[in-house]
Amino acid sequence: MSIDKPPSSRIDKTRAVDAEPRSVRRHGVFTVASGLEAGRVLALPIDVVATFGRVPECTFSFDDESLSREHAVVIRAAGEYMLKDTSTNGSFVNDARLTAPTILRDGDRVQLGSNTLLRFAYVDDQEEAALRRVYEAAILDGLTGVFNRKHLEERIATELAFALRHDEPLSVIIFDVDHFKKVNDTYGHLAGDAVLKSVAALLKRTVRPEDVLARYGGEEFVILARATAAPAAVALADRLRADVAADAITFEGREIRVTSSAGVASLACCGEARDRSTLLGTADRRLYAAKQGGRNRVVGPG
Repeated sequence: MSIDKPPSSRIDKTRAVDAEPRSVRRHGVFTVASGLEAGRVLALPIDVVATFGRVPECTFSFDDESLSREHAVVIRAAGEYMLKDTSTNGSFVNDARLTAPTILRDGDRVQLGSNTLLRFAYVDDQEEAALRRVYEAAILDGLTGVFNRKHLEERIATELAFALRHDEPLSVIIFDVDHFKKVNDTYGHLAGDAVLKSVAALLKRTVRPEDVLARYGGEEFVILARATAAPAAVALADRLRADVAADAITFEGREIRVTSSAGVASLACCGEARDRSTLLGTADRRLYAAKQGGRNRVVGPG
């Protein structure tokens, strides 16, 4: 009878490591399979309990009123992930309602409440990164990294419905970089790209996580400010305008400075026509007024 010996050379040791099953190096993720966040990747933490629900305090929170505040938890033990329902509306794995903690298997479909659908998978780091790239390509602007117009249009409908259902304020800010054509003509289009990326990064650092920042087209950006009335939105827009004017953008050793103009509207400005077209149209007209008034200014209600 022969006895396998441990690797005796550097090459053998390398082969032994490479032969390690991929499953050992994999970890659990959920991919959102429904709603506006379809494709979003939720990487499960290894050493802590992951909570799912509709409140921000959860590890993963969802804008879904069918969910409990804390709806479900996932616990990792001995390399496996166990889903436990803690809700009133139920959690389901492959259409079966949970009555006891259940170990998740690769490919399982998980439904939380009535509307949130997830798919569980074991992936390695490269596979997780690939999933994230696919999701980001679908919702983000390729140049600036903020949301793209397609995602903005979807979010406008959702945010409007949420604001009307809960009788909460909702404001929109349309930003435009002043004299952007002159930047391109003077410094070149690569410099113009650098300006747009810098402005987008500045806006992103300031807006809240619950707000939506998107590139609307060209040199225009839109901010949807949830639960924000017009006066607060005007103040935010003016603070951002001042920050843009104060920022120095360095490109190929040259300093470029730009200003911006903004138009602000809220649902309270829309009268009876509290819809997407009226909200964006009002903000756009006020942006035009800011341009006509000399630029580097904000025009809002009143």
